[in-house]
Amino acid sequence: MSPTLQEARAVLSRHFGYADFRPAQAPVVQSILAGTDTLAVLPTGAGKSICFQVPALVLGGLTVVVSPLISLMQDQVTAAEARGIPAACLTSGLTAEQQATVRARLLEGRLRLLYLSPERLQRFAPELRAAGIKPALLAVDEAHCIAEWGHDFRPGYRALLAARYRLGRPPAVALTGSATPAVREEIARGLGFGPGRFAEHLGSFDRENLWFGVVRVRDDRDRLQALRRLISGDDRMAIVYAPTRSVTEGVARALVAAGHRAAPYHAGLDRARRAAILDAFLADRIDVVVATCAFGMGIDKPTVRLVVHWTLPPTPESYYQEAGRAGRDGEFARCVLLWHPSDSTLHRRQLDVTFPPKRMLERIWAHRAKATGVPANVRESADRLWQELRPDLGPVNWGPVWQRRRRAQDRLRAMEQYARGRGCRRRALVGYFGERLAGCSGCDRCRAHPPVRPLPATVTERLGRMRQALGGKAGPWGGCLLEPDVLLRLARNPPPTASALADVPGVGAAIAERYGATILGALGVVTHRGPTTGSSVAELALEEWRAAVAREMGVPAYVVLGDRALAQLAAGDAGEGSAPRPAVGPRFRAKFEAELRRLLVRLERPAATSPSPPGP
Repeated sequence: MSPTLQEARAVLSRHFGYADFRPAQAPVVQSILAGTDTLAVLPTGAGKSICFQVPALVLGGLTVVVSPLISLMQDQVTAAEARGIPAACLTSGLTAEQQATVRARLLEGRLRLLYLSPERLQRFAPELRAAGIKPALLAVDEAHCIAEWGHDFRPGYRALLAARYRLGRPPAVALTGSATPAVREEIARGLGFGPGRFAEHLGSFDRENLWFGVVRVRDDRDRLQALRRLISGDDRMAIVYAPTRSVTEGVARALVAAGHRAAPYHAGLDRARRAAILDAFLADRIDVVVATCAFGMGIDKPTVRLVVHWTLPPTPESYYQEAGRAGRDGEFARCVLLWHPSDSTLHRRQLDVTFPPKRMLERIWAHRAKATGVPANVRESADRLWQELRPDLGPVNWGPVWQRRRRAQDRLRAMEQYARGRGCRRRALVGYFGERLAGCSGCDRCRAHPPVRPLPATVTERLGRMRQALGGKAGPWGGCLLEPDVLLRLARNPPPTASALADVPGVGAAIAERYGATILGALGVVTHRGPTTGSSVAELALEEWRAAVAREMGVPAYVVLGDRALAQLAAGDAGEGSAPRPAVGPRFRAKFEAELRRLLVRLERPAATSPSPPGP
């Protein structure tokens, strides 16, 4: 007898604080509990993680979760464990000792969620099978990455069907925030969902709090003036998406010169610099990030009021996903495209790089060893297509390649039509994904927009304090332990006690028990409990120090000092050799010793309890 939705609701209440599932979540959870292969397309903010995390607890056993980015995995593991859900990930960022710990928990049956990249799953599936572990569920997050003509295509996703068979063909759920009917068909085929034998659930793509508009510009100078006008009002917290690294740098410099707190973000910056910019943005020390698509999945800042695209994006999928990072708190936000008719020229040139003309390919292949005068990126495409088409084995079937190119051209034309069209922007965008709207809740063509309700200063301050207080418990991309709408609910109506906090939908008992004092403190709630114990004072002091050092280093807080080591230090149990040594590099060793000494004196703790400083 399969588990019931009522059992799932009990788990949802205990770990997430919700009495019931959202309308879009319930049918997805029900399909998974019934053992049916499931495809769920739920837009940003619909709670996709709950759709597989709750069934993982109800079903028991192991759920393997495929995720494309290490940062996303770490965020989700951190949030799951905070809610009392046994979770871990295996990534290249873990030491051999940490990986061994994860494997031990796995073999002992102490894990419910194991996050893996699609590439690692290919290698790890035989290991699971050899250990006699058959997952109860395979969850594929960001499943649109499986489509070879998709905007975030990831070749490793194409091997998931083979990996699924190696795992013993467990039931699977594929989740994504945006997928056209063609991409949905490709996802189902790529995971082995039999026609008519899987459940497909589609949430609405229409986020009513977002306003869509297009500003036609004459040239780049006009673009910059339009951008400055857009961010000169109340919508100062903004993300600006630009096509290249050099453009992000130039636009950021221009905004700084105009008096804005702005910074560029792209893959060419070193990791520490990117982390420092992200941290400053999440902590409201930067108002505008000018970014390439490297500023992508996993960004979770609820109060982004404006997303601007400097130029026409190549696909509606990428545009909708990037624009959707505005208004995560459910409040009014704008998504504006700056457009010139020549914008698509760059993308069409890129198509000639990704899919070089047939005659050029044949010339490169004929002289592979000494193809001179050919740009490096074109040679890379030629090598990739050689591996796919194998012209050395006989006549080439060009059909699949030209079909992919035509689909890319169709997506670009759809974006051009969105920018040029005289009809409703929202209908055009949402209609691309196969949904029909009865009315428009906000765009420049229809002149409609949701009611604008500026947040009171006190609410904004509480939001900022909560983000900062919970920052040490978040993953490297700043994914908060609480959903944006939950943060806003708490900031507007702070609960008076820890028990009231546990009853807030989206919080729950697990979070309230572990982080209740931190959350209530950030909200400015004065609790009337007994005197604070020395260890809790110590823990708060150490957390403050850890957050400060992490900001200075430009790294996540857990890199400075792990939660377990922090708790042992705070409790006074970290005698010589008894606690893991904090991961502070030699550059910060003197600071660590001095700060820890100061804290121990303040807490009247004997210095002998402090651990020896870490080695190089």
